[in-house]
Amino acid sequence: MENQIPYLSEWLNLARSGSFEKAQEIYFEKLFAVVIDNFKEEHENILPKGGILFSILGFSPEPIILTAKTIEPETHVIFTTNKQSDGNDYLEKYLESNFEMVYLRDETFDTLYKALKEQLVLNPSSQITLDISGGKKSMVASAAIFGKDYGCRIVYVDFAEYIKDLRKPMPGSEILNVVYNPNKNQPEIFIK
Repeated sequence: MENQIPYLSEWLNLARSGSFEKAQEIYFEKLFAVVIDNFKEEHENILPKGGILFSILGFSPEPIILTAKTIEPETHVIFTTNKQSDGNDYLEKYLESNFEMVYLRDETFDTLYKALKEQLVLNPSSQITLDISGGKKSMVASAAIFGKDYGCRIVYVDFAEYIKDLRKPMPGSEILNVVYNPNKNQPEIFIK
């Protein structure tokens, strides 16, 4: 993997030595573009392009960016309880303002479910993808219930290799996992 992704060894060494800010800078300035390109190429035929993408954001914007760059949604709405702008610079850099942020007051079921439903009313579509890769577990559970209720494709950016001491996936080992596809998992409900 190190041969495929430039600066991977440098990033690993910096991260493991405790130079987290420098490691993050190298990751987003030198590694991540290659990670995105590889991810897109590997997963481009898993889901159709376009439609609406609803993403749940915790503190790591990377999975949301990977999914968005792969499916190229017409509308991308990101839901978060983060009041800070940590990660927003990276969203701006890689998604080029092609998204809308919805800031939630809390992570309760009612708050997230209502926010998702409101955005669905504002952005009607028959092609909805819901990325549950980020956010707190309670938010992810709420989003998954919404996704099942409203016939969304539910995706999760997983990984093949995990760096335990850094608590991060190995860059380049990310996998787009389709958790639920109503047309495949319950086709009797969505007869076309």
